[in-house]
Amino acid sequence: MIVIDSSVIIDSLLPKLGDRYLKADKILKEVKQKDLRVYTPKILKVELASVLSRKKDVDIVRRFIEELVSEIALIPEERLFDLAYDIAFKVRGRATDAYFIATAKLTNSLLITNDKKNYGKQRKKVWN
Repeated sequence: MIVIDSSVIIDSLLPKLGDRYLKADKILKEVKQKDLRVYTPKILKVELASVLSRKKDVDIVRRFIEELVSEIALIPEERLFDLAYDIAFKVRGRATDAYFIATAKLTNSLLITNDKKNYGKQRKKVWN
């Protein structure tokens, strides 16, 4: 079981990112090939809509997101809020980071991200 951070999904759509694109693309292909169970917090939809609609038509983005999340187990905020709230005090990062970390902790999953800056130190604070 894994949690895929929105950074991986966004990076997989942007070849101009070079290595980040290649890593994200490889991760998503492996997930599909191995048929891994993927979890994300429901806020993923909001984050993707916010970022992707800056560059693409809203209807295209909406269809993409709905197709994507049809293959993902979305964890609703009601199940994550208290844990994400506690994690926010430990991590002191972005709110969405706390939700992704909380999802990984709740589902006992590996968190996959291209955002090393925000998760490297945070993992120790949450799991130790």
